[in-house]
Amino acid sequence: MGRYRVLRGGSWNNNAENCRVAYRNNNNPDNRNNNVGFRVVFVP
Repeated sequence: MGRYRVLRGGSWNNNAENCRVAYRNNNNPDNRNNNVGFRVVFVP
């Protein structure tokens, strides 16, 4: 397994250019914070 996990998309804490679906970043798998996680989207 790799050393880092890929983060896709931005969060409320990022600037506008990083709040795109195509935005990629990396993070240590042990790192936890409030602005990274699962998003639920409902489209009727």
